[in-house]
Amino acid sequence: MPESDDLLAVARPEPGPLSDGTAAFPFDPPVRGADGELRWDALVYAVEPGYRPLMLDLRVPAERPAEGAPLVVWVHGGGWVHGSRRRRAPHLHQNRVVERIVAAGFAVALVDYRLAAEAALPAGVLDVQAAVRWLRAQAGLFGLDGSRVALWGESAGAHLSLLAGLCRRLEAEPPVGEATDRSAEVQAVVDWYGPSDLVAMSPSPVDAESEELGDGEAGGDVFAILLRDTTWTRDELSPVRYVRPDGPAVFVAHGKDDQLVPVEQSRILHDALLAARVDAEYVETAGDHVFVGAPVVPEVTDASISFLRRVLAERRLGAPRPLDPQTADMEERMAATGMWPLLEAPPEVARERGVVMRRDFYPPPPFPLVSVADDVVPGPAGDIPIRVQRPPQPTDVTLLYVHGGGWVIGDLDSHQGSAARLAATAGAVVVQVDYRLAPEHPFPAGLDDCRAVAEWVLEHIDRFGGDRSRFVVAGDSAGGNLAAVLTQEFVDRGIPVAAQFLVYPSTDLRGDTSADVRSLYLGADADALAADPRVSPVLAPTLAALPPTVIGIGAHDFLHADTLDYAAALGAAGVPLVFRDFPTLDHGFFSFGSVSPAAEAAADLMCRDLHRLLHRCTA
Repeated sequence: MPESDDLLAVARPEPGPLSDGTAAFPFDPPVRGADGELRWDALVYAVEPGYRPLMLDLRVPAERPAEGAPLVVWVHGGGWVHGSRRRRAPHLHQNRVVERIVAAGFAVALVDYRLAAEAALPAGVLDVQAAVRWLRAQAGLFGLDGSRVALWGESAGAHLSLLAGLCRRLEAEPPVGEATDRSAEVQAVVDWYGPSDLVAMSPSPVDAESEELGDGEAGGDVFAILLRDTTWTRDELSPVRYVRPDGPAVFVAHGKDDQLVPVEQSRILHDALLAARVDAEYVETAGDHVFVGAPVVPEVTDASISFLRRVLAERRLGAPRPLDPQTADMEERMAATGMWPLLEAPPEVARERGVVMRRDFYPPPPFPLVSVADDVVPGPAGDIPIRVQRPPQPTDVTLLYVHGGGWVIGDLDSHQGSAARLAATAGAVVVQVDYRLAPEHPFPAGLDDCRAVAEWVLEHIDRFGGDRSRFVVAGDSAGGNLAAVLTQEFVDRGIPVAAQFLVYPSTDLRGDTSADVRSLYLGADADALAADPRVSPVLAPTLAALPPTVIGIGAHDFLHADTLDYAAALGAAGVPLVFRDFPTLDHGFFSFGSVSPAAEAAADLMCRDLHRLLHRCTA
């Protein structure tokens, strides 16, 4: 980490070519502020074609740890249509809020973002995330600790900060800026009097002297300009929708006399944070918007700083995270029944218990579908049951879904919710396959059934999506294994596969973690067969021709290491890959959406990844 004398020399005196992006813009060495901090002004953090360069001002404290100063990204208010990094509301300026944060030992980056009249949301939110990524990429240069980052927003800036910190849907949007290899994850968010539920917040008259809300349109609706050009709805732009236990810690402060953003907005958010067991604090004080009318700003600032000191001491980017509490509670209650884990029982008992567990503990949430119909397909050992789920929107995509269950349990009913999610969110006609199960029907019976159904579907594609080139293979766990093997086989045979979608797939059965189900699935020759690429797809001679792939895994999953190895092998082979590693989730999360907001957000994100990938495939 550079010493202060080294930081004093950090500058870019000469402009580079415009093709160099942010490197095209010069900046001067820092100056020392009145309190000894180093101050860089007008640092360009992102250059989006057609827009002004996005800038930030950086304040770094004179005294900081050897690993660098923890970072606060300040996001200004202004009703989404006014404001600048250079201006804070008079009440905040007079109380020297930013200076107090720097004096407490935090670096502060004051960021500009595209306002709603310049670019429709979520552009401003993506800009905030771009600033986080750029600052992480430059952390060593400026004396920052990129592993500890908090967003601190006020009013509209708090709304943007909450979305930037909580909303996983943003990960499916094309990122802004250059440092796209860096994480936009933040460890904490400070929300001062920000809107959290745009559906519940009714239109209100606009005070021309207010510091925050923009010029109203459509009869005084302050959100009119916010919603004018965006494809997101009020609900989708409401941070409270995205509260999740694996998100950042959140500090909320609001004046109870606020006439512009009702205090109920913060109460709603705080209730949601508590329900999700997020590390959160709430301070409700006297005062109007920006705490005007009450001498509370120093007190609220100090409380916010104390919160950040505590949570940033405990949280760092990439550090291990505990299991999602909703998932942990559910699994503890299932274990208390004596029927969980399922595969510890004989297969026929495990299948019966699986029905009970799903019904009592994690019933699937509903998804909008046009139809759900059962049928049979001729197979190598008789008819194979299938279930066809059609999404509400027209689509030319057909997706074969192979259920998990250790090759021993599972059926059309057990994974109907997962298939329905894919149909509705990814936009595909989903065909579930009820393949034969082990140990009654060991390898390769299940694979043979999946192949037979896939071939039949392609032969009769006009009954489904209608386009053979838009055929997707998907599966979870053991079904992810069968899906990966089937995809490799079809590619080798020259049969087009548009994409594969793998949820915590089992890709290497040679390890000890697979020993119990391996013997059930593979039979007497289990150890020898485990080295066959038709059983362990990571062992395929080449992966280079495989289609674009979406893979998701929880960090607490017993298959985590195997899945990482397969994702790394795909990446090394040049396969277009979207890989999601969810730090607080474990095996089964794709089915746990009705129980866990974190699991729901992860499953939704993966399906949106597939939707985006398929859209690119047709471009």
